[in-house]
Amino acid sequence: MKSLNKENSLDNIYKPRFYYPNNTSDEKELQNLLRDKPVSFVRDEIYSQLKELIKIQNPSIKLTEQDYSELIAKHLNGNPIEKYGVWVFYPWNNYLVHLLDKEEFVTVRTNRNKYKITSEEQDILEKKKIGIIGLSVGQSIALTIAMERICGSLKLADFDTAELSNLNRIRTGVHNLGLNKTIIAAREIAEIDPFLNVEIFNDGLKNENFNDFFLDGGKLDLLVEVCDGLDIKIESRFKARELGIPVIMETNDRGMLDVERFDLNPSLPILHGLAEGLNPSTIKNLSNEDKVPFILRIVGAETISNRLKASMVEVEQTINTWPQLASSVVLGGAVTTDISRRMLLGSFTDSGRYYIDLESLVKNKKEKEATPLVRKNPFTPLTKTEALHILSNYKFESSNLIVDDSLINKLVEDACLAPSTGNDQPWKWLYKNSVLFLFHDEYRSFSFGDYQNIASLLTFGAAYENLRISALKNGLTCSYDFRPIANDRRLIAAIKFGKSNKEELGIDGLYSAISRRCTNRNLSIPPVLPESVYRQLTESAQSIPSATIKWFKKEEELNELARIIGACDRIRLLNAEGHYDFVHHEMRWTPEEAESRKDGIDVQTLGLSNSQLAALGIIKSTETIKEINYIDGGKGLEMIAKKSVKAASAIALITLPQYTPENFFEGGRSLEQFWLKATTLGLAVHPLISPLYIFPRVIHGKGEGLNQKNIAELELLREDFKSLTGVNDNDAEVFLVKISVAEEPNIKSFRLLLNEVLL
Repeated sequence: MKSLNKENSLDNIYKPRFYYPNNTSDEKELQNLLRDKPVSFVRDEIYSQLKELIKIQNPSIKLTEQDYSELIAKHLNGNPIEKYGVWVFYPWNNYLVHLLDKEEFVTVRTNRNKYKITSEEQDILEKKKIGIIGLSVGQSIALTIAMERICGSLKLADFDTAELSNLNRIRTGVHNLGLNKTIIAAREIAEIDPFLNVEIFNDGLKNENFNDFFLDGGKLDLLVEVCDGLDIKIESRFKARELGIPVIMETNDRGMLDVERFDLNPSLPILHGLAEGLNPSTIKNLSNEDKVPFILRIVGAETISNRLKASMVEVEQTINTWPQLASSVVLGGAVTTDISRRMLLGSFTDSGRYYIDLESLVKNKKEKEATPLVRKNPFTPLTKTEALHILSNYKFESSNLIVDDSLINKLVEDACLAPSTGNDQPWKWLYKNSVLFLFHDEYRSFSFGDYQNIASLLTFGAAYENLRISALKNGLTCSYDFRPIANDRRLIAAIKFGKSNKEELGIDGLYSAISRRCTNRNLSIPPVLPESVYRQLTESAQSIPSATIKWFKKEEELNELARIIGACDRIRLLNAEGHYDFVHHEMRWTPEEAESRKDGIDVQTLGLSNSQLAALGIIKSTETIKEINYIDGGKGLEMIAKKSVKAASAIALITLPQYTPENFFEGGRSLEQFWLKATTLGLAVHPLISPLYIFPRVIHGKGEGLNQKNIAELELLREDFKSLTGVNDNDAEVFLVKISVAEEPNIKSFRLLLNEVLL
């Protein structure tokens, strides 16, 4: 069986052949065609077309068949009907059709345009030239333009060929798979109107053919740009602006149409300024994933539909590229053609963006607006008055050593450089009767991530360890009484000081690391670390009694941990409360917000690629999260963890043997010892702790705050985690952390002012 292929010249034919039967040469060629070539279909409806022509010429008269016969004979003026008009042969399907010649054909074919388009306007449009770049959405636009006949010449540019997955939106048959999209569109236009001049650029647009596309045969009157190539999207606009050609873009989402009147305003910024700084040469070869932030910038991340936002997170995870629907494509064809006609006729002169959003225009009349989730914090900030009231229930002896206020200030400042989950800094300190009290300000730590106060207890342990090291540096010892008031867990520790009788070995190095310690999310090629590094880190973590550290260095171990961590990240972000806390409690989305609040995580410190930052921007919306959940998506949310682990030299897990508040406090001390030692060794430390914060909801909380689907998935992930790490459900799992070597971050987290935390 013969198939079409690129070697077959038939693949590149898109223009029909014309045979005029009243021309001797054409008539002979037509006869040869009928004799030598198997014409699969012949349609001779010239009489019915003449009837339509006569009817158009006599619209007010009700004509009989006899009238038609006489008037047609008069119109033929003695010429035989078989020699009237033109025979059109379509080589790609071997169809032969008898048609009226161009002028009469166009008159009849556009008759139903009147008077939405007048005869005078139709004549004006006949002289117009339109160029279309991109033949997915562009195919619908090209066909609609051709059907409405709002121009006399069309130029079509696209390098791509039709694939089976294109048929969800491109109107063609499976017999055209593998053909260039420009050929498919040009052929269908020729079958609608063989007299419409169509020129194709089936290698797409390049620097060497830009002038041909824009200028050959006369300058374009309008450019319709609907291509995926970001470089061409930008370059074509520069060219259009240079030549004073208006540009229309249709985005296939919410019916968004973008109009740039470079013909009326030569200084108009490209894409209304949204493309400022984009360099076509650097974005040309980006992957679809890496194109996402630029696409979002151009189309407007805040204005695209929630379903498209949800889909963007899936690009190159569960889908290859952003989705398009036939209904939206067809709508785009209609809207673009309408605006193009009005622009070409001078009745529409504006630039701007316009939306024909069917979901908002046509919806249930009684549809209720979604009420956004608001997580009301049940706590209020802990005040000095409340702290003193708490202490009124605590009987304690004063320390024999009174530490002056300036040193207390220094000790607390150093303590507050400890890590805290989401940089929430949930501590309050009060120095009274020579005892330093550490309180839990639950207002600051209230979040989905702080289940059973695990995260906060780790934070307090780390803060205490900083304070202890600072005290030793200043010739003091310290000891603590953990949660000394049984019925009030807000008082975490009562800390007493004494004189240090000996110099602590290595304390200078640990102390200097306190101010340098930070989360380093920067990625790099992971080096193989010497065993001496692991030995020192192990000794540091296990310097806290009962703490144990396990290392994971093998590729298969790291891949499995990446899968588990990524899945836990996704579950947390797709949880309504977890998402709300991430957006409103944890992240600081601008440098100004981070600096003014002095807490939370500056989004710029995450070490993310532009596409990942774009994905984070997309998922800020609660409605988008609902859509991601609805489509059972979110795999893209796992990629941050997976890319981070890929850059790890190793991952460490620190545990203590019992799931108790005291052990999480002690675990905080262990993780801080580990982190400070890693800092002295010049290592990058990045906690990957979502499994340790979310597993307890399943193990110890019967799935509290989770849906059944999440619980089922987490139970499986937990078994995999246990199998890999050897932990028990009753262990205190305090720290899961990536170790690598990476460039030091340029931006570090802020800290609250001392007067906000030292009461």
